[in-house]
Amino acid sequence: MKFWFRWNNKKFYIELKEKSMFKTKIGIDKILIIVLFINILYIQLYGQESKTDDDHFYFVQISDTHIGKGTNLEITQRLVKQINELPMNIRFVIHTGDITQNGMSDTISVLNAIEALEKLAAPIYYIPGNHDIFQKNLEKEINIFQEYFGKLIFIRKFKEVSFIGLYSDPLAYSFSVEGYDVFNELENALKKTYGKPVVVFHHIPSVEFFYNNTMHDGWDNENRDRWEKTLNSYNVIAILAGHFHSDEQHWISEIPLYVSASVTNRFGRQPSFRIYEYKNGKLSYRTQYEK
Repeated sequence: MKFWFRWNNKKFYIELKEKSMFKTKIGIDKILIIVLFINILYIQLYGQESKTDDDHFYFVQISDTHIGKGTNLEITQRLVKQINELPMNIRFVIHTGDITQNGMSDTISVLNAIEALEKLAAPIYYIPGNHDIFQKNLEKEINIFQEYFGKLIFIRKFKEVSFIGLYSDPLAYSFSVEGYDVFNELENALKKTYGKPVVVFHHIPSVEFFYNNTMHDGWDNENRDRWEKTLNSYNVIAILAGHFHSDEQHWISEIPLYVSASVTNRFGRQPSFRIYEYKNGKLSYRTQYEK
């Protein structure tokens, strides 16, 4: 009589001969219990491992390429190559704004940016920054951005995590965009996450900015407070931003805010990007510099 079971993706069996059944104290019922126990143990161990594998992935953040100024295009091209050579499986790349230096109206810079960034092996998603959409050309540059780079707000779901990217400059600078209410759009997107973990991407952090040895104001208090309250009402596990051209970490109440340094070498900065790792419901990162 044979009893089959699986262990480490291999098939095994226990064979009991009729003669030996009378010489052993272990009866068939006990053998069945042992086999059942082994199968349960396998399911628990390897079923959990499969869930962990499904809950573990990498993505990259780049920010502030400012293509159209100095050697930023060449720097971006080199970092694209460096990202493509990473040994881990990068699921996607997020660009958190200031793709260009002189706005979407600078057609040559827009085309150069597209040509450089579309060479990424992983899919890329974009958020506009204050150097992409200038208020003096608001409608025109919004239209160009949406034509070539995507919507002002998007939601992508990967594994168990929802990623929301949005154009937050109207909150940072307190101006309005016809047909685009940031808080309403954000709230609607967050409701679609159904309590699952969420990562939010935007360009200008809501916190104060320290540069030239001086602290500078962030968003106005009303927008900042509402932003904080809205995000903390959902399962947002992290906020990712750019704009400051420096590595920083802050807290928006209970949510960590990770500010990425820039691709451009402006202000004497070393060009960089970030590799994020999502594992067991938590987000961590490594900053990588140009080789």
